Amino acid sequence: MSSPSQAPVDARRNLLIVGAGGFGREVLTYIEDDNPLFRPKGFLDSRTSALDGMHRSIGIVGDPLTYVPVSGDVFMAALGDPAARLKYTETLRTLHDVDFATVVHPQANVTRHARLGRGCIVAPRVGISVDVQIGDFVCIQEYTVIGHDVRIGDWCQINSHCSIGGGAKIGNFVSIHPNCVITSGTVIGDNVKVGAGSVVYGRIPPNITIMGNPARRFAWN
Repeated sequence: MSSPSQAPVDARRNLLIVGAGGFGREVLTYIEDDNPLFRPKGFLDSRTSALDGMHRSIGIVGDPLTYVPVSGDVFMAALGDPAARLKYTETLRTLHDVDFATVVHPQANVTRHARLGRGCIVAPRVGISVDVQIGDFVCIQEYTVIGHDVRIGDWCQINSHCSIGGGAKIGNFVSIHPNCVITSGTVIGDNVKVGAGSVVYGRIPPNITIMGNPARRFAWN
C-alpha cells in the first residue's frame, strides 16, 4: 500500500526588500515572477505609511535601521539613490552582516562570463555582454545594454535605456540617468552624476555632475 503523498517543501528563502518606494515595488514584481529562490516576506522602510492605498502581497514589516534579522532572512536594497542605499543598509551590513541577494530577472540577458557582486539588481530586458565586471549593490534598470569588458564599481545606479560601450570604466557611487550613451573606453570617476540623455566620452573627473551631448560639467544656478 502506497504512503499518502506529502506536500512539496518550499525551500525558498524569505526576502526582505529595503525600500517601499517605486523601485522597491518594481523589485517585488521581479520576485513575484515565479522566482525559484526567494519568497517575499515584507518591506523594510522607515515610512510606515509608504504603502497606504496600495494593495501588495506583502507589507512593511519594520525599519531597516532597527530590524533584527531571523534565520532564513535574505535582503535586497531597492533604493534608487546610491547614498540612500548605503545609509539604509548600514546597520544590516555592519551590525548583523546579513546576506544581500543578487537578483537577475529571467528576462535579462547576462552572459556566462559576466561577474556581478553582492546585492545587485538586474531588471528585465537588460543586456550584459562578456567579461563585464560589476561591483556590489549596483542596480541596472530595464533596456540598458552593457558592452564587453566594462568595469562598474560599487553602489552605482544605471537607469533605463542606457548604452555603455565596450571597455568603459565606471567608478563607485555613480548615477547614470535614463537614455544616456557612455561611449567605448570612457572612464567615469567616483560620485559622478550623469544627466538624462547625455552622451559621455573621454575621462570624467570624480565628484561632478555632467549633462548634454557631448556631456559637460553642469551646475544648478
